[in-house]
Amino acid sequence: MLGAELDANRLEILKEIVPSGRRFAVLDALDAAVTKVPGVQAIADVAHALGVELQTVDIRLPSDLAPAFASLRMGGAEAINVLSSPILLGAREELGRLSLTYKLPAICEWRTMAEAGCVASYGYRQSEGWAMLAALTEKMLKGAPPGETPAQQPTKFELVVNLKTARALGLTVPPAILARADEVIE
Repeated sequence: MLGAELDANRLEILKEIVPSGRRFAVLDALDAAVTKVPGVQAIADVAHALGVELQTVDIRLPSDLAPAFASLRMGGAEAINVLSSPILLGAREELGRLSLTYKLPAICEWRTMAEAGCVASYGYRQSEGWAMLAALTEKMLKGAPPGETPAQQPTKFELVVNLKTARALGLTVPPAILARADEVIE
C-alpha cells in the first residue's frame, strides 16, 4: 500500500515541521506477519536530499519502545519517522507518551496515531483501505479469478496535524503545513 513512497513523504513533512533538524530517526517494527516493501533506499535518498542523517531503530515488541526512545535521544535524534506497522499502530498511546517524554516529535501513518500524540500523520484513510478490501473480497466471493482482478491502491491521502502535541514539544508548525492539513487537532 505505497509504504515506501509514503515513508519518504512523511520524512519530507517532518523536515518541514522540524526545519532545523539534522538527525532524524526511523522507527520500525520487525513483524514476521508483515512483508516489508523495500523502502529503505527511498527514505535514505530523501534524507540525503534534505541534509538529514538517519538513525534507524527496529523493535520487536511494544515493550521495546521505551528503550528505543532512550537510545534515539542519546544518539542525538531530533524527530522520528514511525513506519507503518500493526505493532506500532497498536502501541500508539505509548508512542505518543514517549514522544512527549523524550521531546521527540513523531510523524506516523494513521490519523489515530496523531490523535494519540504523534505531531502529525500522513497516509491513506483506513476506511478507504477497508472499503477496497471489502470490494475485492466481494469480487472473489462472486467467483472472480484473482489473476484477472486488478490491484488497487488508495488515491486519497490525508495529513493530520496535532497542534496540542506540537505546542507541548515547543514546535511552531509552519503555516504551509497547516494550510495543507486535512485536519488540525487543537
